[in-house]
Amino acid sequence: MKYFLLLILTLLLISCASDPSIDQNNLKLINNISMTQEDRRENFLYDQALQQLREVHPEAYLLYEQADDVEIRGELEIAIELYHKAMQQAPENGFLLTRLGMVYLRNEDIVPARRYLLRAVSYDPGYFKPKLGLGYIYLQNQQLQKAVTQLEGSLRLLPTVEGTFLLAEAKAAQGHLLEAKQLYQTVVKVDKNSKLGKAAVIRLRSLSK
Repeated sequence: MKYFLLLILTLLLISCASDPSIDQNNLKLINNISMTQEDRRENFLYDQALQQLREVHPEAYLLYEQADDVEIRGELEIAIELYHKAMQQAPENGFLLTRLGMVYLRNEDIVPARRYLLRAVSYDPGYFKPKLGLGYIYLQNQQLQKAVTQLEGSLRLLPTVEGTFLLAEAKAAQGHLLEAKQLYQTVVKVDKNSKLGKAAVIRLRSLSK
C-alpha cells in the first residue's frame, strides 16, 4: 500500500465506528460527478479563497504569492517561512492554514502538517482539502477509522478522485473489501486513464485474487 500512498501524496500536492460503511449518498454523488465538474468547482473554491484573502488581508496575500512561487520551485523551507509570515497577518484563515499544512506534508514533516490541517478544519469546516490531507496522514499512520471519518467528510464537501481512492485504501485496510472495490471502480469509471485510474485497476485485480 505504501506505493499507492506515495502516489496519492504526489497528486495531492500538485493541486463511524457503529456503522463503518460509506454513506451510499456519498457514493452516488461521487459516481455522478464528472472530472470537468470536479475541476471547475475546485478551481472556483480556490479562486474564491484567494479573492477573500486579497480583499481582507492584502499583506498576507502578497506573502502567499511569494510562498506559492518558491513552493513551485521546490524551495519548501523558504515557502514554510513565508506561509508563517502570511499567517501572522491572518492567523485564522483556513486557506492559509491548509496551504501551510500541505507544504509541511510535502516536506514529510507530519506533526506540524497534522496540527495546521486540524486548525484549518476548525476555522473553515466547509473546505474539503484539509480533511483530505488529514485522511492521508491518518491512513499513512494506520489510524484507519480516523482516516475514514476525514475522507468521508472531504467527499461530502467535494467529491474528488484522490479522496475516493484514499477512502478505498482505508476500506480495504479495514477489511471492507466490497466497499473498497466499489470505490476503486468509481475511480476507474471517472478517470481511468490517469495515474490513479491505472492504480485503481491494479488494486481491483489484487482484491479479486
